[in-house]
Amino acid sequence: MLLDDARDTMRTESINRRKNTQPVRIPQISPISLISLLYALSLYIFYRQGFISGQTFISVAAVVLGFVVLFYSVFRLGLNLRFEEPSLMLPQLVTSLLIMLIVAYLERATQIALVPFILIAFSFGIFRLSTGSLIGLSFGCLSSYLAIIVLRGQAEGFVDAFRADLVQWCVLALTLPGMILVGKQIQNLRQLLRATRYQLEHYEEKSARDELTGLYNRRQLQTELEQVKLQADTSSIPFTICLIDIDRFKEINDNNGHLTGDTILKEFAKTARDSIRDTDVLGRYGGDEFLQILPDTDLKGAVMHAERLRVYAHFLDFQKILAQKHISLSIGVAQYRNGEKITDLIARADAALYQAKQLGRNRVEWVSSE
Repeated sequence: MLLDDARDTMRTESINRRKNTQPVRIPQISPISLISLLYALSLYIFYRQGFISGQTFISVAAVVLGFVVLFYSVFRLGLNLRFEEPSLMLPQLVTSLLIMLIVAYLERATQIALVPFILIAFSFGIFRLSTGSLIGLSFGCLSSYLAIIVLRGQAEGFVDAFRADLVQWCVLALTLPGMILVGKQIQNLRQLLRATRYQLEHYEEKSARDELTGLYNRRQLQTELEQVKLQADTSSIPFTICLIDIDRFKEINDNNGHLTGDTILKEFAKTARDSIRDTDVLGRYGGDEFLQILPDTDLKGAVMHAERLRVYAHFLDFQKILAQKHISLSIGVAQYRNGEKITDLIARADAALYQAKQLGRNRVEWVSSE
């Protein structure tokens, strides 16, 4: 249970540390909007060159605009959240493909633009739709296109234009599955990279933690100290450290065994962790010593916190494993001096800790920041 609590706290600390980092928002481009815009632009070119009538262009543009407004309203009002797939990728792509197929059937001249725009439409769905949906959509698209070619061929008498249309359909029928296959391979690579990144973050987090208590280890504490020192030097924000020692811990280990000592360390670590702010840093400095970093805290505030922690630790109940039932803490406190080396700061806190032990233990001592 204690290790589970430690892992939960590790996750909480990671989340809290990311709160100050604003996520980068990548704008979501609606497929129906982008594809329709590009397709309408191509129709305008056809119109300017005299291949389609102005009435056809205006009618298609009005339909496209209507669907763009429709989907925009759905997303704006949050109605898409009622569906299992909130991006509504499949309905958007079906709408785009239907518009293009109908226009290609009504205006033969626009058929030359059909294949590239179909590929553009599918490029949006490859990373969002399932393989089954893509196969079904491909089959429906190819079948509809083939039906258009056959119907037109029957009306025109299956002349050479029919053969050209059929060749174009064959090219699309060969290209579309290949495009989907490549897209799925890319999707699999993205998932692999995502899993690898998660594992690296997990190992990085694990390497920064003390295995027994779940707190930061000494190496990570050094990193945290350098960061808070840099902040203090550049912005003159004070910070203070507390060097914490469990009194007579070696005797506890010798008299009661290392398992008892481990239990005490874990229980104390949990209590200390629960008593700090989200911005504070707590770690196991070595053996029975712990180091706490209190950003934006002066000496007086740190001493008050140390006294509170000392009282909390005293009331931990170890009567089942310890003859004396309780533990006590000696704590040395030192505030950072601008431009001071980290080693000098720790040395001053260690001197205060030594003084606390010399004065009878179970107390907090500090070194003036002047």
